Amino acid sequence: MNNSDSDSAGPFAGSPANPSAVPRAPAKPSVLRARLAKILATSGVRAAEDDGLPSHFTLGVDSIDAALRGNAGVDGLPRAALHELHAADKSDRTSTAAMAVLLAQRCRALDPDRKPILWISESGEARRQGRLYPPGLAELGVDPSSLIHVDAPDSIAALRAAADGVRSPAIGAVIVELSGKKPKGLDLTATRRLSLSAQKSGVLSLLLRSGSDADNPLPTAAFSRWQVAAAPSVALAGNAPGHSAFDISLLRHRSGLYGLSARLEWNRDDQVFREQQSSERAPDTGAVSALAAVRTDHPGARAA
Repeated sequence: MNNSDSDSAGPFAGSPANPSAVPRAPAKPSVLRARLAKILATSGVRAAEDDGLPSHFTLGVDSIDAALRGNAGVDGLPRAALHELHAADKSDRTSTAAMAVLLAQRCRALDPDRKPILWISESGEARRQGRLYPPGLAELGVDPSSLIHVDAPDSIAALRAAADGVRSPAIGAVIVELSGKKPKGLDLTATRRLSLSAQKSGVLSLLLRSGSDADNPLPTAAFSRWQVAAAPSVALAGNAPGHSAFDISLLRHRSGLYGLSARLEWNRDDQVFREQQSSERAPDTGAVSALAAVRTDHPGARAA
């Protein structure tokens, strides 16, 4: 007997012969948000609904931002995560520092409150290598008053200060600068703590490394790892100094991405990166562009 001719009301009574042919009702927004939150959680990032801000920030270069989508399916890098920046060489320390500040600047632009950036460094290394230089920050289009600088006595204290800063809802981004191949206290436990705190608070966390071995780095819980080097800039009209330029290479990404590299320029007026095309690149003379750092012999540097 055909079910459609039966008077019995069994569990399948009235069911269509082809259930897939029946259009499904669109999923409720709450269901979609839950699905997105689950996807983002597996990627180690927070959902945007947690604090009303976007879950990711972009560099402004469409091709690069799209390439960084990963498992979350969102352009750019996760805001509530830990990212690692390695100087390609000791001479690239200032370029890497500038890149960290500019990434934090791109991220904090998403927040209408424009919360400050917390910069933490070891006092001894700051005396040897130089500190942040307010006029240099201004040249990059970064308000020097938007940064809070903390001098920590050693790497362990710097990591502790970073952990406190990441947990604070009053901070927009935290940059902790550590030097050497094996800074004391820097391990999976410490970086895992930073990563988890960033996921809960939504505070971007950047681990800035100089003098490290990018080819054989210490294992960390960072969502992404980058190598940064200074690059020659292209002169503007009238042979005016060009935009600050950087060579960046992606060394690690939690979604398994690798091999991404580009030469970027920072446009201070538009507060955005752009990719420097090979046809317009200046000869690589080894010169570095003006960046946000102060020389150790500058009057602003403290005596050792």
